[in-house]
Amino acid sequence: MLNTYRQTRVADFWRHCCEDGRLVTDLADIFRSPWRTQPVRVQTVNLQHVHLIATSPEAADAVLAADLVSADGWPLAFLARRMGMPCERVTGRQVVDALVQDPSFAGRRVALLGSGPDVGAAFARLLHRNDVTLAHSQHGDARTWDVAATAEALTDADVDVVLVALGAPKGEVLGQQLRARLPRGLIVGIGGAVEMATDHMPAAPAWVGSTGLEWAYRLAHEPRRLGRRYLIESPRALMALAIVLARTWV
Repeated sequence: MLNTYRQTRVADFWRHCCEDGRLVTDLADIFRSPWRTQPVRVQTVNLQHVHLIATSPEAADAVLAADLVSADGWPLAFLARRMGMPCERVTGRQVVDALVQDPSFAGRRVALLGSGPDVGAAFARLLHRNDVTLAHSQHGDARTWDVAATAEALTDADVDVVLVALGAPKGEVLGQQLRARLPRGLIVGIGGAVEMATDHMPAAPAWVGSTGLEWAYRLAHEPRRLGRRYLIESPRALMALAIVLARTWV
């Protein structure tokens, strides 16, 4: 059972989403934000993030500091709608697909932080087809990165969108540090979305995603890496969120 302190952190997160007007209703909400003139950090949240919020103060602080929050998971989108908030599932993969496919982004400049050089090269080719430039990429062990130097490189490259392809909570913490240093731009944590878009990681077919069983597809393909997340951490996170919601409804 979650202790009171952990429940409080999850409750703070949910209040942050509901009362501060930071929960996006759809993908268009993200791109309507004022990222062209100021930095805007988007936190995509799934049950793994709820688990981290409950167990890691560092992760909780980073998530709560985001300018916008999206429900990157069917359970969160469903629960938000039950609370009377119009909310679609909005994922990091949808942001990546928009940059690759939507002609309105032609001429924009993108940065990729994380993943590998081969993935970065393949992603650059995908973006180029839509007249979008991969203006900066950074790979390797993120623990060795100088955040100030990275922010300076992103500023010099005049980047419009920064895609942070690191695991949680490293990506959330880095995103928030960059948010404090960049003059403008959209900063989005995307996890493995670029790997999926470039076919370096198995992605669930659209029909699987539409049924809410994407987690089962990924678990079947990567059981050793994702087993603990989906079979232990996510159920605990769902329980924590359900407890908070039950108290909200009472």
